[in-house]
Amino acid sequence: MTAVTDVKGVGEALEKALAANGFKTAEAIAKASPADLVKVPRVGESRAAVLIEAAKAAIAATPTAGKPGARKAPARKPAARKPAAAKPAARKPATRKAAPRKTVAAVAAEKRAEEAARKAAEEQAAAEKAEAAAKKKAKAKAKAEKAAKKRKEMEAAFSKAKDKVKAKSKKDKKSKKDEKKKDAKKGKKDAEKGKKKSDKKKDSKKDKKKAKK
Repeated sequence: MTAVTDVKGVGEALEKALAANGFKTAEAIAKASPADLVKVPRVGESRAAVLIEAAKAAIAATPTAGKPGARKAPARKPAARKPAAAKPAARKPATRKAAPRKTVAAVAAEKRAEEAARKAAEEQAAAEKAEAAAKKKAKAKAKAEKAAKKRKEMEAAFSKAKDKVKAKSKKDKKSKKDEKKKDAKKGKKDAEKGKKKSDKKKDSKKDKKKAKK
């Protein structure tokens, strides 16, 4: 079994999270689907694909060190019977030949994992950029709405003040007009009163003249 920590990109925190969700070995991760890994906290679809490839690479690399040990075990038995054949020369080349094949597979798996990681990083960067642009746009929209609201309030206040001044001006005009009418009426009344008084004086003079005659 290959340890989860042997998988590239898996730290202590992620190891605990994977173990809590049943992924305790690299083999378990390699067999899982992205949909299964997405259930682990902090693992998205892109990262899930990267982890699967990295797990396969770790598994491919692990047998390289494990199989020679398995071959050495049988070599110990002949060593007891035939000391000369304790270390057969034929077996070592076989181990050396197998290693490059697995290393090539491991390198290929690592390349796939790196490519997946690069794509995931690009996608994440694009997502972050889009999110930043959306936030900036939302902020600008909120600022514009605030400015529009303030402008509307100022316009309303100005219109109210204007209406108030207009109403006052109208009231003052009406008051002055009423005063003029009142003064005109009073003047007319005074004029009529003066005329009557003047006519009365004239009539008095005429009566006096008639009395003298």
